[in-house]
Amino acid sequence: AAAFSMSSLEALLERHKELDAEAERVIRERDDLLVRIEVERERQAGGAAAKRARRESSSSCEPIKHLLCSDVQADVAARRAAGKILPFGAPGRQPRVYVDGCFDMMHSGHFNAVRQAKLLADQVGGLLVVGVHSDEEILRNKGPAVTKNDERLAVVSAVKWVDELIFETPYTASLSFLDSIDADFCVHGDDTSINADGTDAYGEAKKAGRIKIVKRTEGVSTTDIVGRLLMLTRSAHAQPVDDIAPSVGCCVSSTVTQEPSEAGYVGANVSSTGVSQFLPTTWRLRQFSSGRAPQPGQRVVYTDGAFDILHAGHVGALFAARRKGDFLLVGLHDDATVSKACGQNHPIMSLHERAMSLLSLGCVDDVILGAPYRVSSDLICTMNISTVVRSPDDPAAINAISSTNTNAGGAPLSTLSPDRWAKAKELGLFQECEINHPMTLRAIVQRGIER
Repeated sequence: AAAFSMSSLEALLERHKELDAEAERVIRERDDLLVRIEVERERQAGGAAAKRARRESSSSCEPIKHLLCSDVQADVAARRAAGKILPFGAPGRQPRVYVDGCFDMMHSGHFNAVRQAKLLADQVGGLLVVGVHSDEEILRNKGPAVTKNDERLAVVSAVKWVDELIFETPYTASLSFLDSIDADFCVHGDDTSINADGTDAYGEAKKAGRIKIVKRTEGVSTTDIVGRLLMLTRSAHAQPVDDIAPSVGCCVSSTVTQEPSEAGYVGANVSSTGVSQFLPTTWRLRQFSSGRAPQPGQRVVYTDGAFDILHAGHVGALFAARRKGDFLLVGLHDDATVSKACGQNHPIMSLHERAMSLLSLGCVDDVILGAPYRVSSDLICTMNISTVVRSPDDPAAINAISSTNTNAGGAPLSTLSPDRWAKAKELGLFQECEINHPMTLRAIVQRGIER
């Protein structure tokens, strides 16, 4: 009997191993299928995307304005009662595709979800409606957000794929809610969002077939970013770095005397936190790129920095820079430069994560990966730059907003030297940065640590 029992156990264990292997195979096949689906959607949406690209032959000078959810619902109800809204699927109706989120510390995964939703909207000739949850709704369902209502709205409103922006949307995308904003279907990643009561936030939409699933971006999430923030202890966060000059979005106050050495570029483009598992490819960057180049006669505006965790302060400054010309070119400093300047565990986001965030903005035409620290005459001539704007990450720019706002993220930073915009000033091309929002990286880091 004992021998028979042992034989049965071994058989069960062997069967368990077989099932594990089969599950791994199914998961791999599923992931491959999702990639193929996305590629096919992009191919089918190519015509609509090309038409949109022709319409968007230049970047935007202003972010989109948001609407309150209650106002949208009231307008839809009134137009539906007046017979001015065509039923779902009716000939001549322009579909409305809905995607929502908290968009806390908006990152490349968020941007990619919106991009994929826009592809689906293009595929059916529709509009993309993006919903943003309020602080209270996020707290009720997920816990406190690091960035607040106006800070999250400022970033989402700048995204180039958004056709309509609605604020104070519910966490649960119920059928009644989708109907109330006249949304044909919603879009979500291949993960599960759970309500405060433990139910699936998209359960009704799934049962009714009114949801499209897109592939979640690998290696990045808000939880992951919070983990990276927690690696920044208060002492490391404020530790001076005295051996490098770049003003590239540091969270520290430092006196700097020299430029990066060659040794400073060892490990470039690798997040110094060691946490990011994001896997960039040229294909992914091409998906985010506008593909635009400056046209003859257009005034090229250049600004640079780290743009580490893209925030409302960055967005406001970038739109202000875009309004100074016709084509906004952004120089993005590599990870080694940022780490050398800002200290251990910086940057929080890797070079390619930061690039994808910038390329998602309607005001940004193109990005230079690993831009030089000093704005040289060669850079100005090669890129035909007409105006050079001080980096919104520069301590002088941050000091200006910090001096008038006690919540801007700690004590003002010292002015760094030498002047890396000297050549632009000499040529009469330099202009000061305009920051219209007090958010800084330092404030985000402090909130993340104290969260």
